[in-house]
Amino acid sequence: MKRSRFAIEFAIAIAALLLFALPDMRAQSALSGSGVADDPEFFVTLDAYVKYGGDIDVIDGLTGLKYHSDNAVVKAIHSSFPQIMGGLHAKLLELEARYMNFYLSQGVQHERELAALAESFGITRFSMDRSRWMVREKAILQRLDKEPFFQIKELVVWEKDYLDGDLPDNKWAKNIRFNPDTQSWERRVLTEWNVNTVRVTRWNNGQLNTNVQMVEKLQGLNLETNKGFHIMVGGRGLSPYVQPGDFSEVTVSYPIIVSRRENAEEQIQRLQKQIVENLSHLYDPFTWVARRSTRFRTAFSSELINYFKERKYRVKDRDWFDPAICHFLNDVVTVKRYGFKEVYDLYLTQQFANSKNVLGKDLDLLNWHEGENREGESVNRDRRIWLNFDRPGGARFVMLDAYLRYGDKFVDALRERLTSLKKRGDGKELIQEVIAEVSGVPAEKYIPAAIKAQKAGLEQFREKMNF
Repeated sequence: MKRSRFAIEFAIAIAALLLFALPDMRAQSALSGSGVADDPEFFVTLDAYVKYGGDIDVIDGLTGLKYHSDNAVVKAIHSSFPQIMGGLHAKLLELEARYMNFYLSQGVQHERELAALAESFGITRFSMDRSRWMVREKAILQRLDKEPFFQIKELVVWEKDYLDGDLPDNKWAKNIRFNPDTQSWERRVLTEWNVNTVRVTRWNNGQLNTNVQMVEKLQGLNLETNKGFHIMVGGRGLSPYVQPGDFSEVTVSYPIIVSRRENAEEQIQRLQKQIVENLSHLYDPFTWVARRSTRFRTAFSSELINYFKERKYRVKDRDWFDPAICHFLNDVVTVKRYGFKEVYDLYLTQQFANSKNVLGKDLDLLNWHEGENREGESVNRDRRIWLNFDRPGGARFVMLDAYLRYGDKFVDALRERLTSLKKRGDGKELIQEVIAEVSGVPAEKYIPAAIKAQKAGLEQFREKMNF
């Protein structure tokens, strides 16, 4: 009877989970998740967007000289490119400002509730340094508001009617190739974004110390497949002391292939849509900080773990207990605030959808020529979900399972046992005892059943959300 009731409760919870909606965070950038490339209104209102950047040179890829041919497709793309970039720039500003405001406002309340819950478990005086929240994102947003990052300097035209296997020996030809597997031409864009942050501090003896941090972000995208790479070079990422003026300008050369044998209007529409989709992946300065799929979402549990491990607590197995209990406490707050979709979504994103090197739809290192040997990690989406109570990550989901079934009854019982300890106890054994007490089922039976149920729920959610 208990199993049947649990199955019904779990099905209801899953249904509620799938209906619950938060902003799309699995997209690598705000633009790539906005659907702007498929929004006809965006193209209808192109003329309304502020012109973006300076003049764009038009280069004939075959000769390397300025393009002078009378081609309606080239003229239309050259004319609309600044407006397309202006629209994307404005959209990025709007979406990122909204995203940051949402998390900054929600974050204050989340922190308060987590600190109060932790306090009730004897983890006293926990707080987060809000002055450090999204400091890098704020600097990027200020730079975006002042001026764009990208400057589209060149539109490189390749006339399909004159393309053959022998490309000219020039710098523009390096970004186009014929793929024998697909029997089609492919184009790519490579960019280098540099940040130089100078921090001046004063030693105790009064002398000044100048620290310079240089970070380079390499990106590349196959313009036909929208697969590419994202590689950070230098240091440990973007400095928290970065200023809006530390970001260098990025110059971009964008190739197009046109044909005089195809309908001009159809080519224009196709190329404009490709530009929007391509730049929606490429024009993402916020990946200097972290991938959008995890940015700010992991801050609460990670800071609580770091805080807790420096404090005394009457538990022996701290390496196991600290991450297990801290993740669970944050899960309780998360479920109450957002529903457990957020718990599942973040876990699956970290496991199956997050890669520091993927740009766009999948990894393509674009090593087209001799001497190009970029390396990067793809996403292993074939792995199975694996949970084990003997590891903190598995224990966290067993406790989550108990919370979803028994609610505050489980939280209260766990709190009572932990805060009433007179001497150091075994955290794992204590949690097992509380589970058995609250559920009325021996822990050795409950834990395997809970793991099975949580794995099934995660797999169902994974399939539904196409991880």
